[in-house]
Amino acid sequence: MALNKTTLKNDLKAIFESRPASDEAVAEALADVIYDFVKSAEVTITALPNEVSVVGSPTAQANAVPLTLKGGDATHTGGLS
Repeated sequence: MALNKTTLKNDLKAIFESRPASDEAVAEALADVIYDFVKSAEVTITALPNEVSVVGSPTAQANAVPLTLKGGDATHTGGLS
């Protein structure tokens, strides 16, 4: 799904309306909202399967994020970290 600016705006407004007690609490809340906003994106790229290589397996990589590459008639799943 595409990045949703309205959701980000509403989440940021909610932080300001809640008046966190400390700078640390504000920083943590902002980091969480921005992290969730970025992680909600779906990135689609078009590449031929022989144009993309993945080193190591996704399960072997710490903090691996599933990445689906669609090219030609096949769908290939790799990792992005």
